[in-house]
Amino acid sequence: MTRRLTAAALTGIAHIALITPVMAQDAASTTESSDSDIVVTASRQGSQSLIDTPLAIQAFSGEQLEERGIRETTDLVNSIPGASPGEQVGSVIKTFSLRGVGAAGGIGDSPIGYYIDDVPFAIPNSPIAPPLRFIDIDRIEVLRGPQGTLYGQGSAGGTIIYHTREPDLDNFEMRGEATIAKMDDASALNYGVSAAISVPLIKDRLAIRISGGYDKRAGYVDIFSETPATGGPSFKNANDVTNRDVRAVLLWQPTDALRIRAQAAHWEPRQNYTQSINQLEPAQQWFSGTTRGYENGNFDLYSVSVEYDAGAAILSSSTSYLDAEYGYLTGQTFGPLGTGALFNGYDARSFAQEIQLRSNGDGPFHWLVGGFYQNAKALFSFDANLTALTISGFNDTRTRNYSAFGEISYDLFGGKLVPLVGIRYYKDNRRFDADSILTGTGSGQTKPDKVTWRANLSWFPTDDLTAFVTVSTGFRSGITQTPFQASLVEASGIPSSIALAPDTLTNYEAGIKAKLADGRVQLGLNVYRIDFKDLQFGLTPFGVSAFANVGKARTTGVDLEARWRTPIDGLNLGAVANWNDSEFRDVYPAVTASLPNVANGERLSSTAKYNYRLDADFERPLGSGDLRFFLNGAASRTSSRVMYDGYVVEPYSLYNASAGIRTDRWELSIFGENLADERGPSFVRNSLLFAGPYPRTIGLRLRTTID
Repeated sequence: MTRRLTAAALTGIAHIALITPVMAQDAASTTESSDSDIVVTASRQGSQSLIDTPLAIQAFSGEQLEERGIRETTDLVNSIPGASPGEQVGSVIKTFSLRGVGAAGGIGDSPIGYYIDDVPFAIPNSPIAPPLRFIDIDRIEVLRGPQGTLYGQGSAGGTIIYHTREPDLDNFEMRGEATIAKMDDASALNYGVSAAISVPLIKDRLAIRISGGYDKRAGYVDIFSETPATGGPSFKNANDVTNRDVRAVLLWQPTDALRIRAQAAHWEPRQNYTQSINQLEPAQQWFSGTTRGYENGNFDLYSVSVEYDAGAAILSSSTSYLDAEYGYLTGQTFGPLGTGALFNGYDARSFAQEIQLRSNGDGPFHWLVGGFYQNAKALFSFDANLTALTISGFNDTRTRNYSAFGEISYDLFGGKLVPLVGIRYYKDNRRFDADSILTGTGSGQTKPDKVTWRANLSWFPTDDLTAFVTVSTGFRSGITQTPFQASLVEASGIPSSIALAPDTLTNYEAGIKAKLADGRVQLGLNVYRIDFKDLQFGLTPFGVSAFANVGKARTTGVDLEARWRTPIDGLNLGAVANWNDSEFRDVYPAVTASLPNVANGERLSSTAKYNYRLDADFERPLGSGDLRFFLNGAASRTSSRVMYDGYVVEPYSLYNASAGIRTDRWELSIFGENLADERGPSFVRNSLLFAGPYPRTIGLRLRTTID
C-alpha cells in the first residue's frame, strides 16, 4: 500500500533543519587523517583499518561523502573503480554494473549486494539499488568481487554496505543542512532541508536518533506531444524530482555485552515524467505524446539487530522486513498497435533473517559461521492502453531461499601469513505465476542449489604493507518465465526454459596495499580476472520480452587507488582508476543473429573500458580562532560503452567543486556540480531514449551541528 510521510514529521524535520542547518566536521578528520584510517567491519572479524583488510575494498566516511559532493549511489559509482551506470528509468529505478557483473542491465536478481547497516536490500527479479540519500551516513564500504561466504544475500559481483549514524548513548546531538541551487535550463530553483537529532533517553543504556529530509530538483526537460517535436512544448521544465525520507533508530544496551538496535525507515522518491528523453540538448521528450508520465516509489524498511559478546565468540542476529512499491507511467508507440500509455509497476515484500557467530579474541584461529533465510515475493504488472489494443498482465515471483556460510583462517608466523577458506551453500525454492496476452498464462517452479567458495592467502610483512591473492566464486538464481516466452526463444534457435540456469562466475585476484612516507602516501593495486558462465540476458524474439542463458564471458582488469597528504599544509590529493578488457565467449550463434553485439570477441554490454576519478581537498585556518577556509574539487571520466543493441555511449567527464568557510560548529559553502555541463548520454535504451547527467548546477549549502 502507498504510505506518505505525515505533515507533522516533515514539518518537524524542516524546522530543525532551518534552525540548525548541518554539520561542520572536525578539522583533524580531514587534514590529519587519511582514507586508510577509516575503521571498517566488512570482513566480519571485528574492526580493521583499510590497509589491514585483505580484500578489494573502499571506504568513504560521512565527512568525505559530504566533501566530495557524493549524495546518492549514482554519485558514488563515479568513485568506484570498474563501476558503471546500468539501467535507468528515472530517479527510482536504477541499476549498476561492477567489473562487468550486471552488464545485462535491469533483469534478474541483483548481482550487487546492498546492505543498509546489517540488513539486506534485496528484491527478487529486480536489481535496483536502494533509493538512499546520504543525509545521515557514517560510512560506506564497497567490496569488489564475490562475497557469498561473508554475506548471506550472496553478492556475486560485490557488496555495498551503507552504515548509518548510531544514536549516541551519552550526548545530545543535532545536525542540519539547507541547500539552494540553480540548475541550467531549469526555470525553478533546487532546494532541500535535512536534519538529524540524537537524544540519550537513559544515559549509557538507551538512545534514539531521528533523521530525515525533503529536497526538490527542478525540471529541465520540455515535453512535446508530437513526434518529432513541433510547435511549442505542452509542458516546460516538466521532469522535476522530489525526495522525502525519515528514519528512526532506537539503540538499547542493557549490559556492556548486549546491544539491541531497532530501525524504521521510509523513502518516498517522486519524478514527473521519467529520465528517458528523445533529445539531450536542448532537453526534449516527445515519445510520450499527451500522457503525463511519472515514476514513483514508496519503500519501508523495518529491522531489529542484536549483538551479544560472549567473550570467546560474538553472536549477532538481524531480522528485517522490506516493503517496496515503485513503478512508472509513460506514453508509448507500439507500431501497428498504435499509441497510448504504458504502466509498469512493482510490488515487493521481503522478510530476511540472518544470524552469525564469529570468534573473538587475540588467538591465531579465527572463524565465522552464519545462516540466512529469505521469504520474498515480487509482483510485476503492466497495463498498456493503445489505440488498437488494451492489454495487461503480471508476473508474480516468489522465493523461499536459505544459505549456510562460513570462513576460517589461521595466523601463521605471528600473523605475518594468514590462509583463509570460506564456503557457502545456497538453496532456493522459487515459483512464479504469469498471465498476459503477449506471454500467455503459465506457472513454474525451480529449486536450484549451489555451493560457492573463497580461498585467500594474506601476507603482512610490515604494519604498512598488505598483500593478498584470492580465488572466489559467485552466482545468482535464474530468471523464471512463462512456457510461451521460453517457446519463442527456442523458436529463434536459442536454448531456453521456464527457469534459466543460474549464471556463475569465478574471480581470480591479487592485491597489494601500502603506506609510504610515514603514512602520507597510501597506494592500492588489484589485478583480477573474472570468468562468467551461463550469462542471463533479456531478448525480444518476435517482439516479446523473454530471457535466456546466452553463453560465457571474461573480464581482465586492474584497479588503482592512491591518496597523498602532500607537503603543502592542508592539501590532500586522491585518485581511483580501473582499466579492463572484457569479451563475450562461446555465445550461441542464434543470440548473435538477434543481437549482433552479443557475439564472440565483442565487449561486454554496458561495460566501460576504463573509469577514473581525481579528488583534491584543501583546508587552511583563517586567523587565530577555529575559522577555516576549505576548497574541494573532483574530476571523473568514464570511457565509451556499447549497449546491448549496438548503440555506443561516448566517453563523458564530470567536474564538481566546492569552497567555503567553516568552524567546528557550522559551515557555509558554494558548490558546483557538472561544471562543464556534460549532457552525456550516460545511458541509452533501444538507441532511441537517452538519459544523461543533470545539467550544470551552482548552489549554496549551510550546515551546522550542536552537541
